[in-house]
Amino acid sequence: MPASTTSSVKRERLRRGMTQQELAEKCTQVGAPVDESHLSRIERGVYTPRPKLRAVLAQLLDLDVEEIGAA
Repeated sequence: MPASTTSSVKRERLRRGMTQQELAEKCTQVGAPVDESHLSRIERGVYTPRPKLRAVLAQLLDLDVEEIGAA
């Protein structure tokens, strides 16, 4: 995952004043269970999220799915 992709997830999360824990809870509430350590790996570019989680993150952070990575 390119660095610009990772920074967009983190940037938008921080812009909304959310912690990784809060974002993880929101994702879990809408059916894409994830924890803070998983989000950290996504933000750092260590892990590319699966399609469902990508879609949920895009919706919650108002990003384009392609900004979060491709399967």
